[in-house]
Amino acid sequence: MMYICKECVEVDEVQKEVERLNIGLEVCNYCNSKSIVAPKDSVFSFIENNFFEAIISIDECSQRESSSFWGGSDDLYVKEIWEIIHDLRLKNETLESDLSNYLSEQLDVDDKLFTLNDGTLEDNLYQNKWLSFIDSISHGKRFFNFDVSHFLDDLFSVMHENNHVNDSICTVLEPNESLFRARIANSKMERESIISDPASQLGPVPDKLASDQRMTPSGISAFYASSDRDTCFSEVRAITGDLVISGEFTVNRPLKFLDLRKVETLSKKEHHPFEHDFLKKSHKSQFLKRLMFLLSKPASKRKNSNYLETQVIFEYFRVKFGGDISGLIFSSVQTGLDGLNVVLFPEESNVNSFSYNKERKIIFRESHHQDDSFYSYSLKFVEKLPVQESEANLSFVRDSLELHYIEAVKTIARKQHIFVNDDTYDDVDF
Repeated sequence: MMYICKECVEVDEVQKEVERLNIGLEVCNYCNSKSIVAPKDSVFSFIENNFFEAIISIDECSQRESSSFWGGSDDLYVKEIWEIIHDLRLKNETLESDLSNYLSEQLDVDDKLFTLNDGTLEDNLYQNKWLSFIDSISHGKRFFNFDVSHFLDDLFSVMHENNHVNDSICTVLEPNESLFRARIANSKMERESIISDPASQLGPVPDKLASDQRMTPSGISAFYASSDRDTCFSEVRAITGDLVISGEFTVNRPLKFLDLRKVETLSKKEHHPFEHDFLKKSHKSQFLKRLMFLLSKPASKRKNSNYLETQVIFEYFRVKFGGDISGLIFSSVQTGLDGLNVVLFPEESNVNSFSYNKERKIIFRESHHQDDSFYSYSLKFVEKLPVQESEANLSFVRDSLELHYIEAVKTIARKQHIFVNDDTYDDVDF
């Protein structure tokens, strides 16, 4: 009987299986060291069960993927069994050869070419679950939906431990760090209102005025902000000729955010095809990468496009992790991922009131000096200040207001090639 020790296959689950099946100290037939070993055939059988769930025949791939490969494209990783095993870089050539032969013997003679079913193919398990998720919240119960909750619990299980979000995928904004807000203000009344009360007018809107947003539905207000003013202009979708007022806010206490950019790193975690549940783990990792982009992406202007699914996920994060994090940070798709956006959970979206005078609230009147291209604001009347609230998470920065005239909006496009296949066929089955 041939034996193998756990050091010959550096995969945690295989090593644990060797320990489980061990027959004590014997000489390993592959490294010739005396160690804890298990019967080779038993270990190979364990690897076989996991490996064949981790690969897929090229003929079982989608029609587009299969056609692309047979048409000569090398975009898809397609190889014979021995090549796949070789690429896994086992430490011992004899072990590599024996395992390749063992696995090849289990195949049908017609099955020769395979690729790793690692979630990068068109048929992703979690993509299919996602489509069911969207259908469930669109046509079923949006909240208190067991299927939705179960799906999200499963999908995001890699992000936390006992509802404590992994620090590796979080970003903390420290006190005095800056965030920026902007509003399109094309009317004199809008500008006077913002100038008079910038903390309120640029802060989160009252719940009753809150419109449908990327993360929150109508009637629920949250503080959305950006890392810089230019990102603000892109996010408010300002167009040529608009007047935009922007202001700066500072963080008053450390605020911890789930960073969607860092969640993408989970998709880079390598799962080994000898592992149990390789299919589920790798498909989940790859889908999370796609989902993080979706959460960052503005709604399409197409008819019936909405934020329903991102709102449900944001609400899930809020309920599940609200005691640990204050909101989300993500790249701005509008700026080509250069800028950053932040959204705080509604209960964390509080801003200190601000006044130019400690005792009175000043209401300003606008004057536009067209010849000199500037706006000035003078006292119109005063109001008594309300009682100062307790210290909030954010404060408006005095003298940070800026008025901007949008002179142009630049669209950056990447050319896509068009391929027209004009071949004709005698028998075409559509």
